[in-house]
Amino acid sequence: MSDNFPKGQWVEGRLYYVTLPYFFTAEAKVTSYSYAGTVTFDYSPPDQATLNGTATLEKPSPNPIKLDGSKVDVKISVKGELLGYENSSNIEEWVFYAREKDGSAKADMKKEFGKMLTASKSFDFQIPASRVTGDSFKQDYALTVIIRFKNPVVTKSGSITSLEQKMEVSAGVYKKDTPITYPSIPGTPSKPEGKPPIARISAPKYVKAGSDMMVYGGASSDPDGYITDYAWGTPGAEGGIENTARGYVWYTRDKVGQTFPIMLTVVDNDGLIGSTSTEVTVIEPTPSASLEITGALKQNRKTTLTNSSQSPNRFPIIKSKTQVTISAVSGGTSADIRYSGSLAELESKDVLFRKPGKYKATIHVENTAGYGADGEITFDIVPDEVPSVYFDIPQKMYRDPEKGNKAILQIMDRSFSTDKDDLNRRIWEYRYDSNNDGRFTDEKWEIFNNGNEINPKLELTQVGRYEIRLTVFEEFGQPTIEDYVTEADRRSADSYTDPIKQALVERTIEIDNRAPEVDWDL
Repeated sequence: MSDNFPKGQWVEGRLYYVTLPYFFTAEAKVTSYSYAGTVTFDYSPPDQATLNGTATLEKPSPNPIKLDGSKVDVKISVKGELLGYENSSNIEEWVFYAREKDGSAKADMKKEFGKMLTASKSFDFQIPASRVTGDSFKQDYALTVIIRFKNPVVTKSGSITSLEQKMEVSAGVYKKDTPITYPSIPGTPSKPEGKPPIARISAPKYVKAGSDMMVYGGASSDPDGYITDYAWGTPGAEGGIENTARGYVWYTRDKVGQTFPIMLTVVDNDGLIGSTSTEVTVIEPTPSASLEITGALKQNRKTTLTNSSQSPNRFPIIKSKTQVTISAVSGGTSADIRYSGSLAELESKDVLFRKPGKYKATIHVENTAGYGADGEITFDIVPDEVPSVYFDIPQKMYRDPEKGNKAILQIMDRSFSTDKDDLNRRIWEYRYDSNNDGRFTDEKWEIFNNGNEINPKLELTQVGRYEIRLTVFEEFGQPTIEDYVTEADRRSADSYTDPIKQALVERTIEIDNRAPEVDWDL
């Protein structure tokens, strides 16, 4: 309290507590799920930069639509989502392409320069009535989304500067009777009021037999309300989708080569309905053979070779038929590739490369459906660089009578590892030009510090010139496999040896006496 504040008699005050009910309202912009029973997921989030692209047909609605007039308007929304990567500032641009598949029309391109992990664009087309020469007509569209990066992004298969995802959608037109029977939902009002909802489906254009395929209707919307019900039609598919926005279906092997419709009817809060459809073609249940190499990708460091092959989950890969090889392309030899055991039935294996160079790993897999696939990756193992050795000393010092007539040299080490290894040992030495002939080659080195000191002190007593030498030893800065390396594999360097030696003038010091001070008094 300020001393200038007026003071008077004491007053009496009372403190009251009041209890009031209150609540908070929050909106969480995340996807929510509701499940009953036991649920398992065969999914893990991407652990590297991955582009997920989706194309949604917004018009015509419903799809296919009856021809009424000279044309049918088509609207396609293309969305790109960057997963497993958070550095949005490294995004250069998003690029979207759309064109009629197998058509002569030019492709339409749109760009987005915002630094965002998700971007979307819409494209408008038209189907002229002149194309509908029969009872029905289907127009396919090819869509592409590309994301480009300012600086290269490191992935398990190497550095990339862009990611690309291709998609397809189809729009249908009919003249008389609809070729699609949409699923029905009871309870449609006899006197509908309001605006009907718009049904939208996202689903792959192709699916392998035996693979679970997700179909998604969550992009459906209602201009004056909200969606309450979803009814799906998936003829030819196994499994089914209940009254939810998404679900999974799959197709048996005997459906290979056939194309099946997927239909969706949605109901809004007014009881109005909207319908649409898409198509999916069942293809052979072939596996995909692939390998990933992770680790430092550096000489004498541990790398991990992982089998990342995939197959339709109902036709799994036969483990005993998996074959993997690793070979040297250039720089090293097969003898420089070290690992324990064999590569048969590979799932994951730690591998060490003794020499830098280019190497190749191949894989062959087969699944229970009788299909096989081959894959390979080529990668570079970089050399283990020697450290850079450098230190600072003055070129001249004077002996100090107050310190026992000694010159105490304080050295500043500026050595560093050029490839992020650890400097775990330093040996400091000096030699003295005892005969003052300007040469050190006839003198012996003496160690004055070997305790890994960065800034050691050296006490010098004799006048003359001294040469300093620093030897630096590295320890691996990344994991290794100790069974395959020796102490000699740790890199070292010194300030004296060619070709990296420090200049002689930078590693020598002259010790001298100060001249006496003379004063004349007349």
